[in-house]
Amino acid sequence: MITFSRDKLRWFNNKTISGEQLFFAAFALSLIASFVFNTTFMDYLNVNYVNLVNYLAFALLIVKIYIFDNFKWYEYIGITVILGLAFLSWRRTQLSNVMIMFSFIFAARGISFNKIVRQYFNINLMLMLLTMLYSLAGIIKNLAFFRGTTFRYSLGTDYPTDFSAHIFYLCLAYCYLNYKKMGWLQWLGILVIDYLTYLVTDTRVDALLMILMVLVMLSVSRKLNTKLKKFIASSYWYLSIVLPYSYVLITYYFTFSNPVMVKLDQALSGRLALGKEGFDKYGITLLGKRVIERGWGGSDGLHMMKNNPGKYFFIDSSFVRLLVINGLILGIIALLILVGISLRETVKHEYLLPAILFLVVSSSLIDQHMLEITYNPFMLALLSCVPQTISGGLKNGKVKENNDW
Repeated sequence: MITFSRDKLRWFNNKTISGEQLFFAAFALSLIASFVFNTTFMDYLNVNYVNLVNYLAFALLIVKIYIFDNFKWYEYIGITVILGLAFLSWRRTQLSNVMIMFSFIFAARGISFNKIVRQYFNINLMLMLLTMLYSLAGIIKNLAFFRGTTFRYSLGTDYPTDFSAHIFYLCLAYCYLNYKKMGWLQWLGILVIDYLTYLVTDTRVDALLMILMVLVMLSVSRKLNTKLKKFIASSYWYLSIVLPYSYVLITYYFTFSNPVMVKLDQALSGRLALGKEGFDKYGITLLGKRVIERGWGGSDGLHMMKNNPGKYFFIDSSFVRLLVINGLILGIIALLILVGISLRETVKHEYLLPAILFLVVSSSLIDQHMLEITYNPFMLALLSCVPQTISGGLKNGKVKENNDW
């Protein structure tokens, strides 16, 4: 395959453009556009213009992959096929998040994974704080939903679960970046944030996930000096297969005649029944199809909740969405990428990323954010440069580029 010399691409001042600069420019654009898209800022913005920002980011990533990177010819064939499938999925479903995520995964080759997570954390933290401030100041809407007699506030995001999911992923990024420094004060801080988020949003499952985060991260944050600790730490990669498989199976065979399933569905706020409805109505597709969903999110969703709640239909689980909406092929590829990262790190006795990805999988059982770049930056670890760690410390600062995929 013909490649172009990087020296031929220059700014007007003759300064060479680097692939890393293109990547982080695209990353910043996509993080901002994707974040804003799921807030009440959209009441004042044109959705087409926001989408254009993501398409610009996608174009920059394509330039980085095909001009700046030096994949082998057969790797380029694989990348082109996968991106082609993702593009086709976008055209069939009218949802671009999977296409954007896959382009970032491949474009992350040669980029420091620490830098990726740090930029994600800094930008999203700033956006979260500004969104909360603007909503509390009345500049944008702070939508108030209700469950029974309990009010649930979204603080500028489209829905309370979106707000709590942002908090969850920000805390995951914080744990990754400060892995070596985490102590009881930091863990207590995360639990306090969890409690405050629960008070505002009344997101019960998400609150439990934050507690699980602390327990899981503690299991890999100390020296693995017992067989039990090593067993737990080395189990996260295959649990990332078992959990999605089990959840999809339970959803597919869900029935109201089974009292155990009904109780589980109630604990999951009806997610099993809605997933089953999705399977029955749309089936499992190979390449995806457009699914008409009507969720509570945003001003229109709040209006529907108050006036016509019977119209509600939304598939929350990322794994069920992949099968029903994006298609079986992309679903398998996404799971292979996720499990591949976990297995690769586990084989090297590096348990931080497998633990984090296990938490991502656990969250993705009940939310739709696994393949949304504004929430989950951790799948970009496939080809980026991931530091080697020993119980949270850099091993002589050694960074290994992951070229084999």
